[in-house]
Amino acid sequence: MLAGISIVLVRRSAHARDHAETLLRDNNLNLEATVDERTADLREANNEIQRFAYIVSHDLRSPLVNIMGFTSELEELRADIFKRIATLRRAVASVPPLPVDGGEKEPELEAEDKQLLQDFSEALEFIKSSIAKMDRLISAILNLTREGRREFEPLRIDTRELIEAVVATMAHQAAEAKAQIRIEPLPEITGDRLALEQIFSNLIDNALKYLKPEIPGDISVRGRTKLGFAIFEISDNGRGIDPRDHQRIFDLFRRAGT
Repeated sequence: MLAGISIVLVRRSAHARDHAETLLRDNNLNLEATVDERTADLREANNEIQRFAYIVSHDLRSPLVNIMGFTSELEELRADIFKRIATLRRAVASVPPLPVDGGEKEPELEAEDKQLLQDFSEALEFIKSSIAKMDRLISAILNLTREGRREFEPLRIDTRELIEAVVATMAHQAAEAKAQIRIEPLPEITGDRLALEQIFSNLIDNALKYLKPEIPGDISVRGRTKLGFAIFEISDNGRGIDPRDHQRIFDLFRRAGT
């Protein structure tokens, strides 16, 4: 009797095991099919993103080249423009024009024209630095579409010089916001210049964008080293961020409330 019961139990166990193995095999096949389907969807989505990034960066490069060209043309015309302004002022003032040829001295710019020339030259420099920055970003996007990722290029960086260059491109925004940007002593670091430019540009741009309208803006950039790390801090006297938003603002394209 015991032998008979044992045989029955063993058969039941074997049947249950076979049934479980069949279910497991079917589930594995279904899982593999699902994974393959999801992988194909992700690959297609990634290809779409890469194609979109390539088209956008390619189309951005074309107008950028035009801006570069016309900026260079303005730079070449700068001396002639202000020379003509000086000559015109002398003509209006009924002063005989000075001959330019024959070694004679060229017309002297008046004080307000000198200031205008300086402002004109500074504006051109801001445009050129912004073009160079945009060109680097477009190149990074193109590399990303070609290689699937952008390799960091670690270089020794003078962070003060880098942040001064970033601040220079925002001088117009700072002037409109009546804001001063103070750069305190900063440590030199080894890092990727393009990535750091993007980080500091975004932080300083946000500081300018969300100042209180009735209060002159005061933005400071400072840095220090601690235990082998470089720590940078950007602070401002703007409207601040509600504590409830402290986590969500680090999500992509998220904003804080009022």
